[in-house]
Amino acid sequence: MEKNNNNIILDLEPISRRLYFPKEKTIYHVLIDLGIQIRTLCGGVGSCGKCKLQINKGKEILNSPTQSEIEVLNITELAEGWRLACQTKINKAKIKQLKLPKPPQVIIFLPDELLIEDFKILTSGIKKKIRILPNVKKFFISVENASLDNPIADLERILSVINSISKNQRKIREYEVELEVLKNISELLKEHSNKLTITILNASKIIHCEPKNKVEENYGVAFDIGTTTIVGYLINLNDGKTYAVASMLNPQTAYGEDVITRITYTKDNKGGLQKLNTIVVEALNKLILKLCSKAKINPPQIFEVSVVGNSVMHHLFLGLNPVNIGLSPYVPVVQQPLNITPKNVNLNIHPYGNVYILPLIAGFVGADTIGVILSSKIDEELDLTLALDIGTNGEIIIGNKDVLATGSCAAGSALEGAHIKDGMRAAGGAIDTINIDPQTLNVSFTTIRNRKPIGICGSGLIDAVAELIKSKVITRSGNFNKELIDSDRFLQKDKKLEFVIVKKTETAIGREITLSQKDIREIQMAKAAFFSGTRIILDYLRKKYKTNYIIEQIFLAGAFGNYINKESAKFIGMIPDIPSERIFQIGNAAGIGAINCLLNKELRIKAHNLLEDIDYVEIALEKNFQREYAEAMYFPHLNLDFFPNLDAYKDIPKR
Repeated sequence: MEKNNNNIILDLEPISRRLYFPKEKTIYHVLIDLGIQIRTLCGGVGSCGKCKLQINKGKEILNSPTQSEIEVLNITELAEGWRLACQTKINKAKIKQLKLPKPPQVIIFLPDELLIEDFKILTSGIKKKIRILPNVKKFFISVENASLDNPIADLERILSVINSISKNQRKIREYEVELEVLKNISELLKEHSNKLTITILNASKIIHCEPKNKVEENYGVAFDIGTTTIVGYLINLNDGKTYAVASMLNPQTAYGEDVITRITYTKDNKGGLQKLNTIVVEALNKLILKLCSKAKINPPQIFEVSVVGNSVMHHLFLGLNPVNIGLSPYVPVVQQPLNITPKNVNLNIHPYGNVYILPLIAGFVGADTIGVILSSKIDEELDLTLALDIGTNGEIIIGNKDVLATGSCAAGSALEGAHIKDGMRAAGGAIDTINIDPQTLNVSFTTIRNRKPIGICGSGLIDAVAELIKSKVITRSGNFNKELIDSDRFLQKDKKLEFVIVKKTETAIGREITLSQKDIREIQMAKAAFFSGTRIILDYLRKKYKTNYIIEQIFLAGAFGNYINKESAKFIGMIPDIPSERIFQIGNAAGIGAINCLLNKELRIKAHNLLEDIDYVEIALEKNFQREYAEAMYFPHLNLDFFPNLDAYKDIPKR
């Protein structure tokens, strides 16, 4: 790439990829050069209209819409910044007329429809045995005809049979029934010899009536709405079997990479809240269609949905204003669990079904953390356990059968690749594991999908920093070791040093992939946030219960927690120094918690009751936080007594 092309920075969301935007290339060719697979039928000549993307910043330095775009895109789409990747490039004349803003000068959102699925999105997780006790049940019944001797109404005869089958103690007059269902009952009884399948919600309300035995067709969907990714699970409510799993990147990333920027968007933009609400609901409905397609069923066969997400994602899904969550005293609109009709949240499932939303804890600690607690059963452990849900936002849980406390840490989005020069989210071409020879400083690595590298994702970043420390390239304070900077693995750009992870000839982007001093600082801040947050919560518990609590095991949850090298995480001081066999990677525990609540309605009671049992700690407001955070910035910590088993640090310089 020519040096004179390096003055325009392009940011690709939601994959968090930042790169130089060559002036002579269209966005289409930039994506192709990166190895990012996109949907296109015409080979980039502008006739198929499949490569639609949205320009969120920098429209003024791009070329005007071409005739091909005017024919394919409507006026509203053009006004909202939608363009065709194959037709859009930099307008050199406009650059000369404008004073360039701070980088990135151009921000582009790549919609789900454009990207061919290439992302490493975690869908699996810990599964501890639970009792199947769904909120939706189906009954195949045979009803006797009414007679002069027994002139009982159709509905009452149906309910009498259901009570006898289910052994329900509810009185018949206490049942409810949807009017639309009631309108069809008599006709269905006559046409199908009094044999029907009845669907009942919460053992109290008839929501569907259909001919033949359809008892097995009883489905629900559990959603984990993450800041970066959304995962949906299609579950059979009778036996708990997972029929399909679908996932996608959260399209809200087009308007902010983390919860704070999305709160800001809702506050600063008229209609911002409605926009973020609409696009996340549309995403959920797309996932519902994907799930149904995989399982060969129809959306009306889904009778219930359960939802987890952090407090901001929860509010945006419901269309609730999240602004106060970001302002002291960090209060949400609602904390308790909710049951909502699908039409009120515009979800395309059975119209008389139910949408159950797990409760929030406090501040940014939301329903996803409740999901982690329920699926991991951390509250039933004998040993004091630390659970970290590591994603774009970080939640910390410490507990066992006697105590339970939680808080959130502002780890930033570095572990998702944001703010890292060559960082990116987990997608094809992302470096995910790294090893460095301490003698030669030669680097070996693997990439997702075994493609030529285009950047480094979170697990690769943690590996890289750990390996650089072991090789003494980085000191314990996070600085480059001055004794090694003459190595040919270092580059100097703008008078700043960068360590070369992958040489130019080995990449798919035409330049080196490096780690700078600033990149290392970002990782330090993220790891320090988790470790200091853990220390703060432990200190809170010790003071409150006057017991010297010690972490005995660790659960690593979330996508990052699942793929991270736990030895590397421990080596850099992100997690406490305990034996590796006591560190468990439990996957998408939040999503599994949502599944469990779908399958066992008694867990919903437990979820509600947990609100009274959990101590919430506002980590950043605790008086020792700044000192703890500063000391945790060191590798692995300023105080090496916290990491007695990391012998390698005896020979690694402090500064």
